[in-house]
Amino acid sequence: MKKYLYGFFFPLLLFTQDLEVRLPTQGNLPPLYLSSLGGAEEMRAVLEFDLSASGRCIVLPRQEDLEKNALSFSLANWKRAHIPYCVTGRMEGGKLELTVYQIDQGTVKKYPNIPLERKAVHKLADQLQKDLFGRDGIARFQLIYTERRRNLSKEGLDFLSEIWIADYDGANAKQVTSENSYCLSPGFLPHSCSEFYYASEKTGQTKLYKASLSHPIGEPLLDLRGNQALPSISKDGKQIAFISDVAGRPDLFIQDLENGKIKGKAKQLFSYPRATQATPTYSPDGKQIAFVSDKDGPPRIYVLAVSQKKSKTLPQPKLLTKKNRENTSPAWSPDGTKLAYSAKVDSFRQIWIYDFLTGEEIALTTGPENKENPSWAPDSFHLIYNTETNDHSELYLIHLNRKEPILVGKSIYQRRFASWQLF
Repeated sequence: MKKYLYGFFFPLLLFTQDLEVRLPTQGNLPPLYLSSLGGAEEMRAVLEFDLSASGRCIVLPRQEDLEKNALSFSLANWKRAHIPYCVTGRMEGGKLELTVYQIDQGTVKKYPNIPLERKAVHKLADQLQKDLFGRDGIARFQLIYTERRRNLSKEGLDFLSEIWIADYDGANAKQVTSENSYCLSPGFLPHSCSEFYYASEKTGQTKLYKASLSHPIGEPLLDLRGNQALPSISKDGKQIAFISDVAGRPDLFIQDLENGKIKGKAKQLFSYPRATQATPTYSPDGKQIAFVSDKDGPPRIYVLAVSQKKSKTLPQPKLLTKKNRENTSPAWSPDGTKLAYSAKVDSFRQIWIYDFLTGEEIALTTGPENKENPSWAPDSFHLIYNTETNDHSELYLIHLNRKEPILVGKSIYQRRFASWQLF
């Protein structure tokens, strides 16, 4: 496997006149018109991004005729325009008041007293998505990820990598750790919006650590010799899977946890002669782990049962991905129905999805640049991933209704290994 599987042991390794509207041809998503919000243009831009990125509607471009119709609302004209949703707004007492019209149902709902803050607008966008489309939104969640930059000092590592957090749209980015080392694979602990785990090379070896946003000084998560990396924690927080070379080869291990602390001894779950294991990910019920192995040649993804009973024989993995020769970085969706991963196709790594309901392997991305490290949003509908080149990496958001990635913010450094706040 290659550089995408990092570090110590992997050598292989985004109103009076009729109206004429031209709608974008992107699937069967319903159009929505978002009018001026009474001067709150910055917050309008945030709301427009959230609704566009939701994957549940197409936000129409602003048009003079539609703006007039929004100000002096005429249900008949909106019906003739075949626009089922209209969102208008105005300023009231320094706060925003939104009015949402569902044209086909002939209903209207007001959302008053909205602070002019990004966080409040993100929360509003999720509420609109729930009310209009019956689906939970993702705009209120944060991302945790790493930023890699070249070490300008003549001492130490060639590159440094620290942990950052940001809103899901890339705004309010903030550096969390300051280890002056190489941090990788961060993730929020289950049921927490502050505590997180990650891997770091700050002691010379790669080890796993736990920290919090308020106290970002990493404390060792495991008590084990050798290197440990590529961590994944079960949804209930009672077990962590990781890769370790404590037995000589990079093998798959699990460790029971209780209240975030180790319980008992780590167990080797899978090993194979002269093979490298990598990037485990738990099924939502914690009963299975998908992981990467090159035991049969090129790296592919296998699924293994996590037995709670003591046994003298190790469980045997089942090959999952068969369509492409190199498959890595699996991520199990929160609803358990899909597995996202990175696959090499025509010289570039693309994001693919394995559908557990149909057994199909489906390409999600295309085009140049390598795409790696997919991570599912809590809605099992959106994914975040990073592109990867020698000197440039960006984060992109994509959803299953439209295969057009959205750039999440921008940085002069390399942003990688993003995952979602799941609380």
